[in-house]
Amino acid sequence: MQEEVQDYPRLIGEETADIAIVGGGYCGMNAAIHAAAKGLKVALIEAGRIGNGASGRNGGICVPQYPGAIPPSVVEGVVGKKKGEALAALVSGGADAVYRQIEAFQIQCSAVQNGWMQPAHSDAAMQRARKVFDEWKALGASVTWHSSADVTDRLGARGYLGGWSNSQGGTLNPYSLAVGLARVALARGVRIFEHSAVTSVEETESGVRLRSNGGTVLARSVLFATNAYTGDFLPGVQKSAVPVYLYHVTTKPLRESVRQQILKSGICFTDLRKSGGFGRLDSEGRLMSGGAVFAFGDRVGYGKKHAHARMKMLFPAITDEDTELDSYWEGYCAVTDAYLPHVLRIGRNVFSLGGFSTRGINLAHNLGRLMGEFLAGARELDEIPVNVFDRRHDVPLWAIKARVARLIFPYYQLKDRLGLT
Repeated sequence: MQEEVQDYPRLIGEETADIAIVGGGYCGMNAAIHAAAKGLKVALIEAGRIGNGASGRNGGICVPQYPGAIPPSVVEGVVGKKKGEALAALVSGGADAVYRQIEAFQIQCSAVQNGWMQPAHSDAAMQRARKVFDEWKALGASVTWHSSADVTDRLGARGYLGGWSNSQGGTLNPYSLAVGLARVALARGVRIFEHSAVTSVEETESGVRLRSNGGTVLARSVLFATNAYTGDFLPGVQKSAVPVYLYHVTTKPLRESVRQQILKSGICFTDLRKSGGFGRLDSEGRLMSGGAVFAFGDRVGYGKKHAHARMKMLFPAITDEDTELDSYWEGYCAVTDAYLPHVLRIGRNVFSLGGFSTRGINLAHNLGRLMGEFLAGARELDEIPVNVFDRRHDVPLWAIKARVARLIFPYYQLKDRLGLT
């Protein structure tokens, strides 16, 4: 069972609110829900449809770990010891917090919390994975180390030397989760507007005025939760993260005999390959894979060909027939230089939160909640455990990196083949 999709009106005329939130994904929706829970009048403005961005177009894997093999000690070096410790606690327990909220809100999104694994496909990956595991174990996280044989048994995949898992990770239907959060927000009094692209923001003595293609909102405070979908009108937010274009595919439902060999416990995984090594089964037994879009020539054909090859490489139990694809979708992910999210203070009462760098289900939910509580006056800005920048924080050479991100996939494949990842 999944959430029923609802239509929301366009922003027409002038609205007033205590808080205006731009972006109807996990981050914006959680900020709206938790600010409204404190009694504030909240308006949420979405340029397209709810879940139209990364929140509805991701792979549905909820990961209790930083991107790749970034260990907690490295994060402390970026955000400082106090925030590093707080962010580690949020990341480690964040997946569980997402599932408990799904239960509390009774969101129908095929949520399954059977754990997440990071297997190592090379000697280099093994060393990095072991360091990450050791640090999380020292912090008391719910982690387990696995031998090569154990990884093979749990995943049904070959070629892994070992790995580690966190029992709090899991899978879900990302689009239904976004739709369900909107339902909850509406029930809490949040006014939601779709098809209302914001075109300008102006801070005045009377508040912050947002103009859209059909109306305006005057609010006390504004949060931009637009990530890689910000657009050109707000370059200070747009250029703070590189938009990486990703694709995902699912097969048709696998045969029962194959499902008994692949991810049989319902665990999901993401390895350290640059060209994508991850998988999960959905509620109907479809196998998911994907990678970065190679925006040259027939990009869809290229992606499907890679997905077929990667599935066959990983899972010896599947055949060409099993890898017949049922769906293909694409979407942008916002990646920062540090692979960590941050807050930008654009004006006195105008903020942006984003840059979740492939960890949006966990981080967008939990940091969005904290940001909503801050906007409601229930916590200090410094309590949000990420860097807060009071001026523009553009990614160096943003235009070049944004272009290269759409063409670099073959280079990622080469690095994987040479054992450099």
